[in-house]
Amino acid sequence: MGQGPTELAVDPPATEIWGEHLRKLALGATVALVTARAYWPSEPDPKTGAGDGLVWVLCLIVTAGLGLAAWFVGGRFRVRWSWTDLGLFLLVIMVASSANHAVDRGPALNMAWEWVGLGLGYFLLRNLPRSRAESQVIVGCLFATAVAVAAYGLYQAAVELPALQAQFRKDPGPMLAAVQVQPGTPAEAMFRNRLLYSSDVFSTFGLANSLAGFLVGPLVVALWACVRSLAQPRGSASRVGGVLAALPLLLIVGACLILTKSRSAWIGLAVGMVLLALTARRRIAARTLILGSVGGLMVVLGLMAGGYATGRLDREVLTQSTLSMRYRWEFWRGAWGVITEGATLSRGVLDSDNFWSGVGPANFAGPYLLHKLPESSEEIQDPHNLFLEVWATAGLFALAALVTTLGLGLWNPLGSRSGWDADETTQEVKPIAPPEASGSTFWLAASSSAGWVVVVALGRLNPFYGDLFARWLILGGGWLLAALLGRSLWRGATLPAAALGAGVAAIVVNLLAAGGIGIPTVALGLWALVALGLNLADDRRASRIHEWNTRLPAFGIACGWSAILGTFLGVAIPYWRCQSALEAADLAMRQGSLERANAAYEAAIAAYPYDSRPWLGVAYVQAAAWKSHGAKVDDMRWKTIPIALLKSVTPPRNSRSWTLHRERAEVTAQLLATMGSKLEPRQALPFQANVVEAIRTASRLYPTNPELHARLAQASAGVSMYADAVSEAEEALRLDRLTPHLDKKLPQDLRDRLIRELPSWSETAAKAPSTTKSP
Repeated sequence: MGQGPTELAVDPPATEIWGEHLRKLALGATVALVTARAYWPSEPDPKTGAGDGLVWVLCLIVTAGLGLAAWFVGGRFRVRWSWTDLGLFLLVIMVASSANHAVDRGPALNMAWEWVGLGLGYFLLRNLPRSRAESQVIVGCLFATAVAVAAYGLYQAAVELPALQAQFRKDPGPMLAAVQVQPGTPAEAMFRNRLLYSSDVFSTFGLANSLAGFLVGPLVVALWACVRSLAQPRGSASRVGGVLAALPLLLIVGACLILTKSRSAWIGLAVGMVLLALTARRRIAARTLILGSVGGLMVVLGLMAGGYATGRLDREVLTQSTLSMRYRWEFWRGAWGVITEGATLSRGVLDSDNFWSGVGPANFAGPYLLHKLPESSEEIQDPHNLFLEVWATAGLFALAALVTTLGLGLWNPLGSRSGWDADETTQEVKPIAPPEASGSTFWLAASSSAGWVVVVALGRLNPFYGDLFARWLILGGGWLLAALLGRSLWRGATLPAAALGAGVAAIVVNLLAAGGIGIPTVALGLWALVALGLNLADDRRASRIHEWNTRLPAFGIACGWSAILGTFLGVAIPYWRCQSALEAADLAMRQGSLERANAAYEAAIAAYPYDSRPWLGVAYVQAAAWKSHGAKVDDMRWKTIPIALLKSVTPPRNSRSWTLHRERAEVTAQLLATMGSKLEPRQALPFQANVVEAIRTASRLYPTNPELHARLAQASAGVSMYADAVSEAEEALRLDRLTPHLDKKLPQDLRDRLIRELPSWSETAAKAPSTTKSP
């Protein structure tokens, strides 16, 4: 049953006291994990299996177990539940289930567990806080984390990026080699332009848009908190003090948000402020609201002017807005092609697997290339739109769950009067510890600071390694500054639930064009604000805590938790074993021990069947061993190399990786070039055919890539398939003319070679058409 007004238990049983201790421990661990996740990149990397966050997910599962233990020990089952929670629960299930039919199973399974981790984080933030004060302090911890990340972003813009640019100007070779870019190519020109002439900051994230998506929500909430503080009675001591203390923090986050150059995040910030004005217009004097709005606008313009004066902003930020929108439109058209791939109407029913079921987590990039427009700018990992992303990942019903969850997650907080009205009542469960212990929230801030310990254990932030010491110092100092200066703001005025709704709205607006709902840190910020916004909406049913004096529901949930833990370990342990074996193989290769490296790669293959890297490793070990023995034709090691490369793209590994098929072709061609005339034509022909097959497969998986068609034309001509060579060369030149992007155009030498050889290929094909066409 729901809880009524606050009542004090006279002598709580020892079990309830210990249950409360466990609850606080679980809530503290949750806040520490949420804080820590922002300190290392969470953008998934399918090349390495997208498994960097699995240890973090395991910690969340263990934390959920602590929360269950609190229910068991305390003997009371307390839970918040609403239609919003059900919508998110279904969304997580559908996205996670879609991994079962993904082509690239390894990244799909790992990202499915990232989604499960997000769901667990949301569930813990919904149910572990027992009071408005606890939820409100957690919001403050989220803002402090945003301040820390933003402070490092500003340091990056002022110190790190200029140093990196100077290093590149002095000697570009090592940096180009590190990112595997060939000097003198269009890719090198693009890399040079991005490094030397782009000043976007990304802080601890991999992308500036991801950083902007993380910052904009907490910034909107903090601005609302300032307005609410000013709306208090004039006699309140915290009326102005909290706002003045928070002003430097707002400037840090605002300046960093501007330097991300994320236009969608700027629009999200504006939407959050409009919602604030609409909500506060009846509660704050019009003059105060107008002066505050004008003052805020002047601050934003001043920050932008400062960025422009220092060269961190340029006119292209505004003048290229239409170009950026055109790029998004091209992405969305390609994403729609993925969703409707193979769609047919049968008896009025749309028949398309992707439309109803999606392609699975971390599997959008491959199918997208089949529908990528020739003039589109890049190969993308997600559609840059949260609704298209969920639809393409898990199908139409997952999209419906997302829309429902966000709709209710916005409607409840934005429609709530909680936090504004002076006569409001808040719902609190009755304390089971003395008032002086249960009323303190300092332990939550201390738990958030423990995120530094967590990130050293789980992430990549080593405070004692090289330049990372500066990063540690800036991030730690930023967090501490935010915790000290923002204390009066978050513990002063009652934070309106609508502030969290406005923060959610700002993030959603950003995700409409930036994408990233599959990026754990960005999505975590979104779902955390949804959960805490529902908690603070005291006048809504979604905020109500239901309580039963029984352990039976907790037992049922514990059974589900055990199944989640067991399934997770069944997926994660083989992946971790594979990663460990790959690291051992890399070490052995650096030490020159090919036998140990080969054994490690074989161990990785046995441990985890979904990763292509061990098979690639076997191929390169065999190649190294063959060359070390003189690269002889009668040394059969060289024949195992194409077989291992073929295994890397054989199911259950990703058979639709165009880059791996291209690598197959390149390595096999290099083998043939190494042997040269030592290999008889009849011996070389099957391997030449392998080159043609591999590069053809790559070109069909990425049909708008002109270089693949050009390489296929050359390979086809090498085996006397001149008709195919002509058609592929013409297609390569056509695509080269269509794309406006330098890094997508043909290298000049390759273009000249095609133009030079095309007439002779055409003449030869015309003379013997029946013998030059491929089957």
